Amino acid sequence: MKPVISILSNIGGRRAILGLGSVYIVLSVLWPFVRLPRPTPLEEELIVSILVGGAGITLFYVGYRLPQTDIRPEFFDTVASWCFRAVGVMVAILVFIGLVADLNDPAHNFLILPALAAIAGTGAGRHDARAKTRTFTLKQRNRELQETQAELEETVTRLEESEQRYRTLTENFPNGAVALLDDELRHTIVGGQGFESVDFGAADLQGERVQEVYSGEILETIESHYRATLAGEPTSFELTMQGRVFEFHTHPLTDDGDVYAILAMSQDITERKQHEEKLEQLVADLEESNERLEQFAYAASHDLQEPLRMVSTYLQLIERRYGEKLDEEGEELFEYALDGAERMRSMIDGLLQYSRIETMGGEFEPVDLDTVFDDVREDLRVQIEESGAEITSDRLPRVKGDADQLRQLVQNLLSNAIEYSGEEAPQVRVSAERNGDTWVVSVTDHGIGIDPDDQEQIFEVFEGLHGDGDYAGTGIGLAVCERIVERHDGEIWVDSEPDEGSTFSFTLPAVTDSAT
Repeated sequence: MKPVISILSNIGGRRAILGLGSVYIVLSVLWPFVRLPRPTPLEEELIVSILVGGAGITLFYVGYRLPQTDIRPEFFDTVASWCFRAVGVMVAILVFIGLVADLNDPAHNFLILPALAAIAGTGAGRHDARAKTRTFTLKQRNRELQETQAELEETVTRLEESEQRYRTLTENFPNGAVALLDDELRHTIVGGQGFESVDFGAADLQGERVQEVYSGEILETIESHYRATLAGEPTSFELTMQGRVFEFHTHPLTDDGDVYAILAMSQDITERKQHEEKLEQLVADLEESNERLEQFAYAASHDLQEPLRMVSTYLQLIERRYGEKLDEEGEELFEYALDGAERMRSMIDGLLQYSRIETMGGEFEPVDLDTVFDDVREDLRVQIEESGAEITSDRLPRVKGDADQLRQLVQNLLSNAIEYSGEEAPQVRVSAERNGDTWVVSVTDHGIGIDPDDQEQIFEVFEGLHGDGDYAGTGIGLAVCERIVERHDGEIWVDSEPDEGSTFSFTLPAVTDSAT
């Protein structure tokens, strides 16, 4: 049978059955005309045609309907094999009978009996093919069941390992409590060391649904966040319970994207909240104190200007009237007085600038630092010419800030670079480098430099760069720079070594596309 199946596999079992049926249908149509010269009655020939044609139609219908049956396509060859094997067997029987006995009409027998045998073989083949299909299906389902069983065993193993990990975590979780809840919000695992501040423990929650443990607003808060977590959204919230403040964090546990449980962690943060409230109050008190100090500094500086102006005026008047009568020592003392008054005036002006940075600052807008640099260099033109300074600049960016304050910032830094240049002619370079959402602007000089021990305090009020008397200064300029930069949410720092120059750098927010 295997050679027959191999041949039919090449042809196609269904095609072979359709072809055999077509042959019998053609023979049934042509048979009466082929037999007309014979003495056989026409009725008998018509009966033969009907039997053969009926067999052909049956075979053709079976072949046509095979794809609509429950037989798998790979077993169509089995049906055809049974069909052709039945035809072959019947032909062999008829040949044997014809050899040992005289048949009345061999043509009729060789035409009708193999056709009927083909129908019988096809029926047997269909039963055999169905049996093979069922066997194949059962084996396939058995493999699928075995794969499913293996997957289930693997899943059970993973769940047991996961449960053990979570149980270990919950039992040893410090300073808090951990719970594992299923999709019905039932506590399946509860543990931790954070139940000391409440009147229930892990055993009271184990196996209970949240609706059976909590009530009122507490239940409403917890349930809403837990259900959001079941929908796949991690949550964090605070809850006051039994006079204590607890912080909750929930995370969905998923398997192939489906949430099957919730991991909830809670900690008693009552003491932390109390510390935060105290800290917030201290910050508020500090801000209020700073505001009052600013107001005081502004008022004091403003009020000191008038008596200082009177002192300067009287000193100038004394100089005009009695200057010729002063000896050398008197003139020196008088110069000290004038210089002191002038320094006091500068300090008061600087203190006024410092106190006004927050309260009198302008709106932030895109500012072209190239324009700021050009304006400042023009304002310092006299100082630059007298010192022979060489001031250069890279192409500077546009930043977001207060244009007037940025001009003051650049002017203070350039003025200091010129002032503390040493004996050589000042050489100052301004550059900028992009760093994410900010620009780092640097002012580099080759002056006398700053000792590393003094670099942190130079930005404090009245802490001058060099307090040895060789250089003039109020000690407020760099403090003003720092405050301006801080108002722009930036930082300012210095890199310097004595006798090797200094680089003052500060950050400013870059102008975004929407702000241009």
